[in-house]
Amino acid sequence: MRLYSVIAVLFLASGLWAETQGTFRGQVVRPPRGEQSAGLLYLMGRDGNVRRVIVAQAAIAYDPAVPTGERAKPARQALVPGTEVRVTALVDAISGEWTASRVEVIAHHAAEFEDDYGENGSGPDEVTSPSVTAVASRTI
Repeated sequence: MRLYSVIAVLFLASGLWAETQGTFRGQVVRPPRGEQSAGLLYLMGRDGNVRRVIVAQAAIAYDPAVPTGERAKPARQALVPGTEVRVTALVDAISGEWTASRVEVIAHHAAEFEDDYGENGSGPDEVTSPSVTAVASRTI
């Protein structure tokens, strides 16, 4: 009986080191300055947290609810800032990295979006980027 208990505990504990699959939604955002974006997707959830997801090997498709007329070919081209997506991914228990197996484009809210980096990608546009903080800090 004791042997079965030890085997059961080892079997259950081994799941702690395994990868865990999850599905989540988010809006595609720009990568942080200086971060590589090739093969990666940065998603902001409803709570405002940004999650980095490896999408290099992921299948990218449209949700059936997206009208045919709004679909870009291939679907990977639709992954621009403002697009809402649903991701199915595995999280590595040690590193915390998310690796997507499937990305579904849900809606494209950024048909036209303002490019804060300017035409040459050199930096924020002086007109759209305030030089001082717009909201003063508060003390609690």
